[in-house]
Amino acid sequence: MQQHTTSSTSTKVACYISLFAGVSSAVYAFVARNPETGLVFAIAAIIMGGLSDIKARKNIDDMQVATAGIFMAVVALAVTLWQIYS
Repeated sequence: MQQHTTSSTSTKVACYISLFAGVSSAVYAFVARNPETGLVFAIAAIIMGGLSDIKARKNIDDMQVATAGIFMAVVALAVTLWQIYS
């Protein structure tokens, strides 16, 4: 018998906020004229995604959403670091 865990609404909301933060930090990294601000947004989105990932560890679907937010935030971090050092 398989055990299916369900997540609370607050966990789902936190994971989708993490995804939104990651995507918005990536968009900001590409269009910003100030890469230092983009760096702060990317680091904040990575931290937010990590906390959401820890909270959603019992449900794989929510964990995937939070991890996607972390991935987009890492892309934003790479773009802003490239803008700063080039």
